[in-house]
Amino acid sequence: MDAPTKHNSLATMPLRKIKVDNPARAILCLPDGKRIIVRSYDGSFRVRELETGTEIGEEWEDKDEGVWTMALSPDGKTVASGSRDGAVKLWNVDTGKVIKTWTGHTDDVTSVSWSPDGGRVVSGSRDGTFGVWDVESEKTILGPIKAGENVWAVCYSPDAKMIATGLGWGGLKIWDANSGELLKTPETIFICSCLAWTSDGETLIAGGSKIDTATWNEVDLCEDYVTIISLSPNERILTTQLISAETVKLWDLKTNQPIGTPLHHQKEVTSATFSVDGKFLLTCCDDGHIYTWDISAIVKRAGLPSDMLDVTPRPAPKIKGARVPPGFFDDVLREANLRTRLSQSHAPPTPTPHQRAFNPFTSVWRSSEPHGATESTTQSRSRPFSWTQSLSNILRRRDQSDIQLREVEVPCTAGKPRNYHAGKRKKPVASSSRPSNTHTTQQHSAVIQSTSSSPPAANTSSVSGTPGAPSRPHNTVAVWRARFVRCLCCAPI
Repeated sequence: MDAPTKHNSLATMPLRKIKVDNPARAILCLPDGKRIIVRSYDGSFRVRELETGTEIGEEWEDKDEGVWTMALSPDGKTVASGSRDGAVKLWNVDTGKVIKTWTGHTDDVTSVSWSPDGGRVVSGSRDGTFGVWDVESEKTILGPIKAGENVWAVCYSPDAKMIATGLGWGGLKIWDANSGELLKTPETIFICSCLAWTSDGETLIAGGSKIDTATWNEVDLCEDYVTIISLSPNERILTTQLISAETVKLWDLKTNQPIGTPLHHQKEVTSATFSVDGKFLLTCCDDGHIYTWDISAIVKRAGLPSDMLDVTPRPAPKIKGARVPPGFFDDVLREANLRTRLSQSHAPPTPTPHQRAFNPFTSVWRSSEPHGATESTTQSRSRPFSWTQSLSNILRRRDQSDIQLREVEVPCTAGKPRNYHAGKRKKPVASSSRPSNTHTTQQHSAVIQSTSSSPPAANTSSVSGTPGAPSRPHNTVAVWRARFVRCLCCAPI
């Protein structure tokens, strides 16, 4: 097998070739992934279908044969272009009309770049200057600023704080995007006519060199003069084309190694652009064709992983500790439930219907007993307040010390709820004409005396408002009624 046959067998063939009326100079891929904008040598702009190359709509107005460069805005609605007359124009993608024109350069505008938010455009010219323009106000933000003999490439950093300028044989310079101050001049970059900045801001591609922006150290991918570069959407693959060359080369940016064999064309290549999904590469050739290359097949043939073409958005990082793990409070709840059951086991049993029928007589009987006789009953009735002790044992401070809950009793007045004195300060009027309320008052007073740590006399005086009032009010009618019931119960039938 002779050498030419062997070369043809190893060469990568394009997926398809589309013939256009005028040789294409540059291509932009629209965000829908189905349409492209083609700029031809005659200065015309046309929208075409990606797969077939069929024209969509009419040719754009204001044909400008002197257009050197163009760039698509981040939202995909506007195209910025640079002309030979030194003008920078903005085109509406939907209408194909020029909506803004900036002037200020005195020579060809060779490069334009959008800020990440689409609010500004930076342009570089062969007059050796670059300028920054505000899209909304149409005013000049910076410059034109003198950078060197020729400015062949301009590029915004992802954070919009810096602007890189490629000066051809004048090397590379980094500028402050707001003040126009010169920040850095890498000494190792001697030739730079094309630029691309990765979205994380960590890597700057300057011609055939890969630069780490943290240290400004470089890795040479190509030693020759590279004039065209393009980054894949996921920034894993780089294409390079040498000056006046008929081939395009693919590079793995992680390993800095070439991918497969160079992509051969019939004549000089004028541009290279990746499709939105990163699966195809479109190149313009002086032979009047648009070449489409299947990058997925090239990667597979080179034995590389298929995820090199993955452009799926990465999921947002999960915040550790945002969710309480299951069972976090199980021990605390289990202890609380246990203490609740223990406290309920000591509660008095539910009275039977027979007992409820004699409760009025029992309450009258107990009201006639001396204070010491009701002590045991008072203690049993004060047990519902013991839940505060269980809760105190469960609750802990951060320093592992207990949170003590103090029982606070509200004094009661006949005929009034327990929270009556919390909302009013007027002296309540006790009624002695309702014996049942008197008994209720006596029972609550017993509970207060057994649970409160303050002297009974003080509590009673604060309730009644009468100095020297007894701790337990006596009702003569209730006493005589109790004695009458006792006589009836003790008398023979």
